[in-house]
Amino acid sequence: MNLMKKLTLKNLKLNRKRTIVTIVGIILATALLSALVTLVSSFQYSMIEYQKQKDGDFHVKFSGVKMSELSEFKNNRNIESTFETMGMGFAKLNGCKNEDKPYAYVMATDEAGFERGCFKLIEGRMAKNEDEIVIPRHLKTNGRIDIKVGDEITLDVGKRYDSNTEGVISENSAYENEAETLTDTVTKHYKVVGIMERPSYGMEDYSAAGYTFVTYSDELAAIDNGTKSEASEADTTLTVYSRYTKKALRNKDAVTADIIGVDEKLFEKANNSSVEMSAEESDRFLKEMENAKYDIYMNGYLISYECVFPIDGSFKALFTVAAVVALIIILTSVYCIKNSFNISITEKIRQYGMLASVGATRRQIKSSVKTEAAMLGVVGIPVGTMSGILASLILVKVVNALSAGWLNFALSFHTSLPALILAVIMSIATIYFSATGSARRAAKVTPLEAIRNTKEIKIKSAKLKTPAIIGRIWGIGGVISYKNIKRNNKKYRTTVTSIVICSVTFIVISYFMSMAFSVVGMSYASTDYNIGINMSCKKDIDIEKFSKLLSGIEGAEDYLVGAGYDFDVSKPEYTKEYGEYCRQVYDNSEDVSQMFLITVLDDKSYDKYASDAGIKNAAAGAILVNKCTFDVYNENSSKYVKKEMELYKYKAGDTIECGYNVYDDASSDDNAAEGNTESSTEDNNAVEGGTEISTEDNNGYVDEETINNGVRKTVDVTIAGVTDKVPIGYKGYSNTLLFMNQKGFESLWGDGKNGNEIKPGYASYSAYVVAENADEYQDTFEKETEENPEYSQISFYVSNMDKEMRDEKSLFTLLGVFAYGLIVVIALIGITNIINTLSTGMELRSREFATLRSIGMTDKQFVGMVRLESVFISVKALIIGVPLGILISYLLCVMMNRMDDAIIYELPYKAIILCIVVVIMLIYAIMKLSMTKLRHNNIIETIKNENL
Repeated sequence: MNLMKKLTLKNLKLNRKRTIVTIVGIILATALLSALVTLVSSFQYSMIEYQKQKDGDFHVKFSGVKMSELSEFKNNRNIESTFETMGMGFAKLNGCKNEDKPYAYVMATDEAGFERGCFKLIEGRMAKNEDEIVIPRHLKTNGRIDIKVGDEITLDVGKRYDSNTEGVISENSAYENEAETLTDTVTKHYKVVGIMERPSYGMEDYSAAGYTFVTYSDELAAIDNGTKSEASEADTTLTVYSRYTKKALRNKDAVTADIIGVDEKLFEKANNSSVEMSAEESDRFLKEMENAKYDIYMNGYLISYECVFPIDGSFKALFTVAAVVALIIILTSVYCIKNSFNISITEKIRQYGMLASVGATRRQIKSSVKTEAAMLGVVGIPVGTMSGILASLILVKVVNALSAGWLNFALSFHTSLPALILAVIMSIATIYFSATGSARRAAKVTPLEAIRNTKEIKIKSAKLKTPAIIGRIWGIGGVISYKNIKRNNKKYRTTVTSIVICSVTFIVISYFMSMAFSVVGMSYASTDYNIGINMSCKKDIDIEKFSKLLSGIEGAEDYLVGAGYDFDVSKPEYTKEYGEYCRQVYDNSEDVSQMFLITVLDDKSYDKYASDAGIKNAAAGAILVNKCTFDVYNENSSKYVKKEMELYKYKAGDTIECGYNVYDDASSDDNAAEGNTESSTEDNNAVEGGTEISTEDNNGYVDEETINNGVRKTVDVTIAGVTDKVPIGYKGYSNTLLFMNQKGFESLWGDGKNGNEIKPGYASYSAYVVAENADEYQDTFEKETEENPEYSQISFYVSNMDKEMRDEKSLFTLLGVFAYGLIVVIALIGITNIINTLSTGMELRSREFATLRSIGMTDKQFVGMVRLESVFISVKALIIGVPLGILISYLLCVMMNRMDDAIIYELPYKAIILCIVVVIMLIYAIMKLSMTKLRHNNIIETIKNENL
């Protein structure tokens, strides 16, 4: 070790406080980078595992593959692995309550299929031989057939045959009712060994006519083990689930097109939502897909999670947000290290000048600075990297411990070596460039200037002129403080910049985390209930009595009963944005009528809803939901994106003229009979007068034929309040929603004005329940309604949405853990950086403070001086930081809108208020602690001390 290195090491030991502060800065910055990449890697890995569990561990499903063609998939270099299922056939289920799903569809697979398919076992075990079978949970909750583990069942398995087309019906085709029969049936005996969740859409189509039963296949197991050749069962048809290699996944469209034998460019264009196809290309693509070798299904979410580049899918916005957040954090980390290092180097300019005066060359001085940086980095970077990884691990473990039992899956801790290497390289580069700049500055200073150390202080008479108000308020201490800030402008600029960057980072990241939730919330259909009940009856239903039935069943955490009536409003008072949207959708028509759905809620649910919405005197009228999300064409991205917009200009106290139709007795009876059909809670369809009105398809538009069908009446509805909140069960509606209680609704027909003594036609009745145990609640409900003669004339259609609700809560919990975990980490790093900057600055100025006290400055004047500096630093940092944070968050929101989803910018006022409070309190606390410590220092010893 040469003399300069020894001197550098000795200097680091002598200046322990300064050395420790700088190392802490490096540790924190490196920890932030490593924690960021680890959290992002863990987030991605957890989402991948979640999607594998939910939809299966495959990228593309190929249907209709002959057994003899299986080797083409096994030997394809673009396919990493496969698993197969074999359709055994359909069997009629006796006693099934779901008329559209009367079959059991028997599927066979082997160990690989059970392991990597979306077969989530909830009771028992998977099948191990061909005499065992696993049944789905929704066979009981939807089909109302109660088969338990251990039961033995007999199924007559055959093919679905369509007598009209005289052909076999495919496995995913909807039930054809009288047109189909089962042929070529074979009797099979099975023992039920397990119950699983309903397989996802990729394995069981939502419109499929059969419940998926899964058994074991010795044939598939033998082929996978290599003990049997595919050629021996050449005519057997399989479904192959393929997992692509990483390279193939980046070119998934070309690889898939090649396998199914269609035009690659046309297939890529059809699957690229940002590229518009011509009518000729669309027709050609449809013809090619009709003649394709296999039918396919792509596991889109899993592909988008695993295929980071190129980014595709509905989560493109989230990946963009993550990239923006990462960039902000990296810039903050760079500044954190540079700030800590520059404070240390700047105060040692005098030492470097002394070395130069005794013969040290510029090269040696530069080398000394870089050596010091390397020594600090050797200690700080490994500790920081391990600290970041450890912090991420602890976060994941704590969340898993706290969420056991209610989170639908366990969070996964995962580190990415390339990402960690990148974080380390970034830290090394930051230290190197920070040290290089300081070394260059130290080497340029002449020995005399360095020893005098006057270069940092710029004195100009105009700048040193102090406003009179400062002297009156803070006295001589305030005047000295003001002049000191002007003289040492560089040092104060460093402190202010540090606080500004931390403030901006916190505001921007807080905003984008909230925006990420908004994006995901719009991408996923919200399910805020687990039991949905649709009712059909020829007479009115007493919703108050029915609500008592629901609340009286054990386990009801929340519930709502509603009776929906459809009204039309001619030329409503649109907002400008929604009016333009309606005119674009409905062929630029200036006379666009809208369908308003008035839902009468039970009293308890209505009062709770009004309270949650913050609406007083809600009983005096109707509550209008004035926000909705629509698919809007984005010209910048050339595709449809979801956008939330305000609908109307109505406010509390306004009235809306609502039109409706009434019919004579004969037509009314006919309409009621026709209306007595199943209404799906998933599709949110309402039936009135025999005309089905889909809230998904027509977006609330009312055509003249519907309006003029029958005798038209009108009624004036008073708006009691306007909100953007909806009660449970009504998220995702695209109709205009109005909610009333029963008394308010009945009062509309009591005055007889405008002939409105005749009420609208039959209502569509529905109820939504959040039950502690959805299965038990459904069993009890159906038992009570079946035994009660009062409900014998009502047809109930119960949808058990428990799995969907749990899946959605799990997704949002996962996002929340990593989003708020990231905010907490950034907040802690920012706070530590501010503490580091301020405490170091105060420590390094201890000789200056001791000198002022030695010439007569009192404690009161000293306190006033430091407090004024705190005020100047806080105010200046917040005046710059808060507007800059708002501006950057707004610009990034604009950038997001240009690329993808249309998001309304909302001021992150909570983050701004929290940032202001924390900065003021933090600076005050640090300054106070520093003042207490400095006042107890010995003045003479402090002035003499060179190693601060």
